[in-house]
Order: sequence, then structure tokens, then C-alpha cells
Amino acid sequence: MDIDKIREQFDAVARKYDSQRKCFIPCFDDFYTGSVSLLKYYREDFRTIVDLGAGTGLLTKNLYALYPTARYVLVDVSGDMLEIARERFGGLDNFEFVQCDYAAEIPVESCDLICSALSIHHLENDAKEALYRNIYEKLDPGGCFINLDQFNGESRRMNYLYNALWNDYIAHSGLTPQERAAGRERQKLDRENTVPETLELLKRSGFPGAECVYRYMKFGVVMAIK
Repeated sequence: MDIDKIREQFDAVARKYDSQRKCFIPCFDDFYTGSVSLLKYYREDFRTIVDLGAGTGLLTKNLYALYPTARYVLVDVSGDMLEIARERFGGLDNFEFVQCDYAAEIPVESCDLICSALSIHHLENDAKEALYRNIYEKLDPGGCFINLDQFNGESRRMNYLYNALWNDYIAHSGLTPQERAAGRERQKLDRENTVPETLELLKRSGFPGAECVYRYMKFGVVMAIK
């Protein structure tokens, strides 16, 4: 993973990131809101929630609606993205913002929920597995990991169809040609797995069980409990 290139590209789009999300994600509401609501049926409260690749705090915003008293630690390599998250949660004293590479270290001693959205797919396979092992170690017993991400189709044909639909959606989403071109540049950083590959990596990392709890074409949500 080229951390410097990721930081540069996401710093550049930081101020437009939120407004463009629905233009890049056809299932935006189900993806960011509907899928995480499942957590409430698992636990009524979490003490510490860590968001890896938190960006502007879009995922954390939805978790905060469910768990307003939790301590939140938002981690990202992009300082510009985190600055927008600071603005979003300004005035709240249960938020911490850490600019660092979470693939190298997760900056908490322990926690009971680790989440991520559209970030881990930038990692190479060995880095993904190392991260999943670190996530498992950082979670308290009964802790949960939930990852909202992009995934490849399980066959070459289905993967082609998923990408064709996605690219057509983006082309008609209202983005400018320059914005679409910037999106294509960011896609060059993608290192996507299939869902089954991801579940296998999680199980090898120590999780006794992991499942895909939501799927729409390329976009899926994977949940694992320690």
C-alpha cells in the first residue's frame, strides 16, 4: 500500500468527499445506515469504538446515532479528512482523532468495537491478514469488527458485470468529468478481495466466525465477533 499516495489523493478530495459519496455508492443509505443497525441487536452499548480509515466520519456519524455515550477514536492517514471529522463532531468530548497508518498500529490498548468503511480494500493481502490479527488482539472478548467495503465478484464474469454496472452508475451520477477522473485515479489504489477470501482471512486471524451481513454488487458488509 502506498501510504503517501493514498494520503495525497484523499487530502485532495477531502472537502468534496461527503457530497460525492452517493455519486459513487449506488446503495449508499443501506450501506452506511441499514447495515450497521444490525449492531444494536447484538449489543446495547459499546464502551470504545475505533474507526479505521475514518475519513470525514461518515461511518462514525451513523454509529454515534446508535451509541452516543461511547468513546470514539477516529484513525486516518489523511489529516485533511480528519479535520472535517473534527468539525463534524465539534463540541463533543468523547471523540479522539489520530492521524496514523492503522495497518502499522491501531492506537488503542483495547476496545469492544472496531469498524471501517471503504478503506481496508487498499491493503495488500498480507497486510490485510496482519491487520485482522491485530484487530482480533485489540478487541475485548465479545468485541465486534464490522467492515463496510468493496469486494470482487467470485468469478471473472460476475466481477466484470459488477464493475460495468458500477461504472455506468458513476457515469450518470452527476459528477463532472474531472471528478470522475479523480475517482478513477483513486481506484488504481484498490486491492480488492472476494467476500469468501475475506471471511477466510478473518477466520485465520482468530475469529471463530465471520459473515457477510449485507451485499449489493461490489459493496458488502462483513461482521466478525471475538
